[in-house]
Amino acid sequence: MISALSVPRFPRAWHSGLCRLRAVVAALLLTGASLPNSAYAQTSTSLTGIVRDETGAPIANAQLRLVGLERGAQSNDRGRFTMANVTPGEHTLEARRIGFALRRISVTIRTGVNEVNVTLEHSALALDGIVVTGQGGEMERRRLSTNVDVISRDEIEASPTTRLDQLLQTKLPGAQIRMTSGQPGTTSLIRTRGINSVSTNSTPVIYVDGVRVDNLNTPAALGMNLSGSAHQGAATSALADIPLDNIERIEHIPGGAATTLYGSDAANGVIQIFTRRGVAGPTRASLEVESGVETPQTQFQHFHRTRDLLYRNGVTQKYSGSVEGGVGGFTYSISGSARAAQSHRVEGDNNALAFRSGLGADMGRRGRYTGSLSYNQDAYPRFRNGNSGGYNTLWFIEGGRSNAFGFNPDIDMLGDSAWQALKRFVSRAEALQDNSVRVRRFTTSHGFTIEPLTGLSVKANVGIDQRLTHERAITTNEFLIHTKQYPAGTSDRGSIQNYDRTYQGLTGELTAQHRYTHGAVSIVSALGGQLFRNDDEQVAYTATNVRDGAQTITGAGTTTGADATFRVANYGLYGQTNIGLRDRYFLELGLRADQNTAFGSTVGAQYYPKVGLVYEVTQESWMRDLVGERWLPKFRLRGNYGVAGNFPRPFANDQTINFSSLGGALAATFGQPGDPNLRPERTSTFEGGFDASLLADRATVSLTVYKARTRDALLNAPSAPSTGQTTQLRNVGEIENRGIELRSSIVPWSSPAGRLTLTGSVNTLKNKMVSTGNTPVFNLGGLSERTIQAVVEAGQPVGYLRGSKATFNPDGTLQKVELLQYLGKPHPDTFGSMSAQLRLGSRFTVNVDGDYQFGASSHSFDRHFRFQYGLPETIVPAAAVKAAGGPTGIWLDVFNLFVEKTDYVKLRNLSVEYRLPERLVPRGASSARISFAANNLLTWATSSFDPEVDLSGAIGQGAAAVGGFNYSTDSAARSFLLSIGLGF
Repeated sequence: MISALSVPRFPRAWHSGLCRLRAVVAALLLTGASLPNSAYAQTSTSLTGIVRDETGAPIANAQLRLVGLERGAQSNDRGRFTMANVTPGEHTLEARRIGFALRRISVTIRTGVNEVNVTLEHSALALDGIVVTGQGGEMERRRLSTNVDVISRDEIEASPTTRLDQLLQTKLPGAQIRMTSGQPGTTSLIRTRGINSVSTNSTPVIYVDGVRVDNLNTPAALGMNLSGSAHQGAATSALADIPLDNIERIEHIPGGAATTLYGSDAANGVIQIFTRRGVAGPTRASLEVESGVETPQTQFQHFHRTRDLLYRNGVTQKYSGSVEGGVGGFTYSISGSARAAQSHRVEGDNNALAFRSGLGADMGRRGRYTGSLSYNQDAYPRFRNGNSGGYNTLWFIEGGRSNAFGFNPDIDMLGDSAWQALKRFVSRAEALQDNSVRVRRFTTSHGFTIEPLTGLSVKANVGIDQRLTHERAITTNEFLIHTKQYPAGTSDRGSIQNYDRTYQGLTGELTAQHRYTHGAVSIVSALGGQLFRNDDEQVAYTATNVRDGAQTITGAGTTTGADATFRVANYGLYGQTNIGLRDRYFLELGLRADQNTAFGSTVGAQYYPKVGLVYEVTQESWMRDLVGERWLPKFRLRGNYGVAGNFPRPFANDQTINFSSLGGALAATFGQPGDPNLRPERTSTFEGGFDASLLADRATVSLTVYKARTRDALLNAPSAPSTGQTTQLRNVGEIENRGIELRSSIVPWSSPAGRLTLTGSVNTLKNKMVSTGNTPVFNLGGLSERTIQAVVEAGQPVGYLRGSKATFNPDGTLQKVELLQYLGKPHPDTFGSMSAQLRLGSRFTVNVDGDYQFGASSHSFDRHFRFQYGLPETIVPAAAVKAAGGPTGIWLDVFNLFVEKTDYVKLRNLSVEYRLPERLVPRGASSARISFAANNLLTWATSSFDPEVDLSGAIGQGAAAVGGFNYSTDSAARSFLLSIGLGF
């Protein structure tokens, strides 16, 4: 089938860029090939060897170092490592790898080539692993009272996804991430531990190499709207364009005590990305070619013919290359990629180009510089969805709106001539759409670390994230005529809409960490300060009375413009200490103080404390006497309390005046009243639980119970009527979230022949708006009160669905209609993920993962509109429809009938990888692999529509998004990808 598809061509402007990328990769490969013959040929003393697991399989990407000498290396695809310029003598070799227990080996180094083999044992708890996020510096996981999820380099490379949020869907056991649209680059809903705010979005803070980056996941204040009101549109996600190439690992911590050190912007958790900086040793290079097909998911389409009208099999191809290594005290990692893909819709292509580099260099004996730089650009098409009048693709077809254009809305029943007429109409309408999004992003980070004293490390880090977004919608007269919005001959109704958003974030941080050990006592303390400033500037410039063929607004009949600016700066100081006794009792204490430009003038510094306790029970002799180490190798108890915040939106504290045009002059009216007492929302979290490994470390169980309460929740509260002023954001609400997080893994089979690992998670969530401070019920999304909305009301789940509820008599006639009734909630009671990895020998690996949810509901506007437009719908009693004079007479009264449970289980990804034996590796390469991957394979759902495709519901930029509405939106494409990778 693939051979029958047309291969997409890179845009002309891309050909030169792709040629440059190939040339750079070739040059890097040649450079890498020469390094071992020059730099390492001079080495008189070196240490080499192979890292394997307990079954004998080689382990790639293991980190090795000689303690005290700062000599390091990383194992290659075959598990082999080389450490050059080693000082002869007695040393301790330390080997680390995510998912394995720390291993230390005493080695004797003699002049010449020394060889040592290292065996690492799998350890699902990996308490010896090092994490950074939320700790003020490097910290062993065993000392932490909170869970830190780590996604390793291997997991990232094995994943078939191309987007960060898609990667996180099944890799973060305590988070729920759902795509809101199948259009490329569109936003996702991210929830960790419930909804903490009704005024700010639930997206976690994102850091790349210590730099806070743009994480906008809602429509911008000024943005292209192709789907009715702004909060129904397909927003562009800032997470989608963070390139996955050259990432070493990703750390995630949920809100609560784990995020206290991030202060006023971390109640929703933190995701931190660490890129590769290279390791000392011979140059390692790779080249990968990926090709495949994206095919639409049609399971949830009401009409069988919808696929023929709107979708196709789109071919995708990607080229990527990387080089990493190091010589002396200098290390480097450089990667680049180019991707071109046909949209699975009948029109439009999406393309991406990315480059990333990381460097490290010793600065004397006690200092080191690390830096990273990335640049990427993306181009996406945008399609008209939703309901905004005129022609909007899926509303026209799946919503039954084609009846307004003279077609029978039941397109599966059309005769041949009518069907051909519909195909011609839709094909032309799709071809005439010209809506696009272009994104360019530049991120750089620079860090300096010195160790002035033994046990003291001081690090300074500064960086910038700049993201430029250009959205453009060209509506031609021909499109308006074809879709019957204006009569034939119209030549002055065309328009061009342009929206530019420039985001620039600056982050600076200075941290000192001190380690002290005396006998059975160990203390790790950190003290630091952080500054970040975000500037978000937006401009809209539009033109009307545009003739067809115009690509710019110059010369248009009428031009208009608008702008918007959001600016915020935050200053914070923090301190933390972690005290350990006998390596089994640990006490965490921390405090952060913040000042923010969005706080009111009378509000001083805000303080966020945390305290945590850890008790590693299996270190006790009485526990060992009670339960043998084979049955319970590790068991630890933990508990903590912490506070994190969400600061108000920029300028929400200021009193403003609104200006508008009146009679050719500016007229002034009351604007925002302002609030000098405006403070951040404060989320306090109590949590406790345990971590255990069982059956000789073949199984693990981790349980966390938490309760989080957000006080000073920000709501748009009305002003006193006597003031004549509008609503004002005030700290008047309170929200509660509580739940259980359970995660487990088991290895039912492990031998030299292979290994099978199964993992899974279960999360429960109870959410309630405790108080609104007498603020009237208000909506977070949806339409009017007479239809359906996601609203906020005291005593109810945040964003519950409210609309009309019809009750019927036994004979099917209408008994009563109740307005403004509870119809369900958009967030689930239970959700989680599951995965399996099967490794056969050292060459063949299979990975499968998926996720699920239960207890949520959503309203299907598509189904509801089909009923309104006269298509058969058995869910509404025929007697009631007849008595109302037809569907249009009753459709506003029956919203409860079109709210469905959205329970689902999804098989997200399947990947199969085979590493070729040496005899089959092409000449000049050191390794080769072939992999096949598939995305979005299967879905089992209780709803008649795709339960994941859920409009974000955010009314404005950065506003809360809870979803709950299935409304003329594409499902994510199903993809099948074949890739070939070579190592050098």
